[in-house]
Amino acid sequence: MSHITITDVRKRFGGTLALDGVSLSIASGTVHGVLGENGAGKTTLNKVLAGVLVPDSGSFVIDGQVVPFGKPLASRAAGLAMAYQEMSSPLNITVAEKLLLPRLPRGRLGFVSRRVINMRAGEILSEWGKPNINPRAEIGDLDLADKQYVEIIAALATDPKLLILDEPTASLPESDWLFSCIDRITKTGASVIYISHKLAEIRRICSTGTVLRNGRVVKDFQSADVDDHDLVEFMIGRSLELVFPEKVDRDESKVETIVKITDLTVGDLTDLSAEIKAGEIVGIAGLEGQGQKDLFYCLAGLKSPLSGEVEVFGSQNAKNKPNFTLVPEDRKVEGLFLPMLTQVNLVMAEPRKVSRWGLLSPKRERAVARTAARAFNIPVQFLSRNIQDLSGGNQQKVLFGRAVMTEPRCLLLFDPTRGVDAATKIELYHMARSFARNGGCVLIYSTEIPELVGLSDRVYTIYGGKISGEFSGDWLTESALMRGAIGHQEGLKE
Repeated sequence: MSHITITDVRKRFGGTLALDGVSLSIASGTVHGVLGENGAGKTTLNKVLAGVLVPDSGSFVIDGQVVPFGKPLASRAAGLAMAYQEMSSPLNITVAEKLLLPRLPRGRLGFVSRRVINMRAGEILSEWGKPNINPRAEIGDLDLADKQYVEIIAALATDPKLLILDEPTASLPESDWLFSCIDRITKTGASVIYISHKLAEIRRICSTGTVLRNGRVVKDFQSADVDDHDLVEFMIGRSLELVFPEKVDRDESKVETIVKITDLTVGDLTDLSAEIKAGEIVGIAGLEGQGQKDLFYCLAGLKSPLSGEVEVFGSQNAKNKPNFTLVPEDRKVEGLFLPMLTQVNLVMAEPRKVSRWGLLSPKRERAVARTAARAFNIPVQFLSRNIQDLSGGNQQKVLFGRAVMTEPRCLLLFDPTRGVDAATKIELYHMARSFARNGGCVLIYSTEIPELVGLSDRVYTIYGGKISGEFSGDWLTESALMRGAIGHQEGLKE
């Protein structure tokens, strides 16, 4: 008998049918994957189950209890807990407050006790294997990984009957911690809905799954019966011939160097040297906290080096064009102006193109935005919507497009496909290769090793703030990058 039953859920927004008869059946103690492109209906389904949205029809049952729609407290009381990809609470509350809301412990006189809150939160963090996180710290002061740990632990601590995890490892340095937590709660009979674009995770952690496309269920599957190729085809609705664009064979000795980094010391980096050539995509592979962020943010001008030199060469040097443009790690915090129109976010880096005599020209802004939207496959109708209302994939294409429009000599991509769907990933891969083929160069860091292998011409591995390996051609393999990322000195040029 199913522990969780979701039946014929429909939700319409004006003329858009966001959910079209979605039904799921999840057995007790199992993990069920939910896949789909951004805009497939996953977020809408989450909000319906959490009580945030009221559907037009359908039913939701947890352990035999009918859960009323549109009542978040009723969903919580029935045993549902959700951990979002983006933090679901204000950044100015403490970790302890996040973990214990909405029922903060009180002292003997009935007042909220800060001492008791911090003590209890510390116990919760230790219970779930993260005693190093300070319960007194504000959420906004945590790094991205610790924010995600807190978000997940807050959901786990409610002892849920149904746990919904939305892209839970998108910001985590590794997945083993999460998988051990999932194993722990499913052994008690809890069920998990696991939403992820990482197909290897779906097949590893989920016994069953469902693919959504355009608000409909297009495939229910057993993980043992499908591979990544099958899942991608189900999601995008067409045959997938090439995930990564073809790499170009060339005589490296005749290719111009665009960026030369010599003995750079900044943050956790020490005496790092590297180079990037015209038309080349160079990857950076490393475990969390090895200095990769210091490198990217230094090149982007956001961090000052203690020593070393960065030289930029080439005929691309044009007046008023940047040497580097960064697509940052956290698009919502570091990259986008969420309350503003998509159109504004897309063109704001090019004020001269959208102004006349020093004043903004709405007509020029619309024309430039429409041209850019077509170039980066952003639906033109989205330009007049606030960018916070777009899916993560479309937000990322806007951020990517804005960076390319500045025509930098080197495009810096820091984990650019984090939390986006498979189809958008493919689009971003081809956009990056197109930029390189047009004479630029790309430096990319990714938490997904297969992505670096498939996309990059060369990859530097980084460990302890130093280059531990350089790989290209037949030497560029997943196993080689993993060895370099844990400190094995391989593939370095003499």
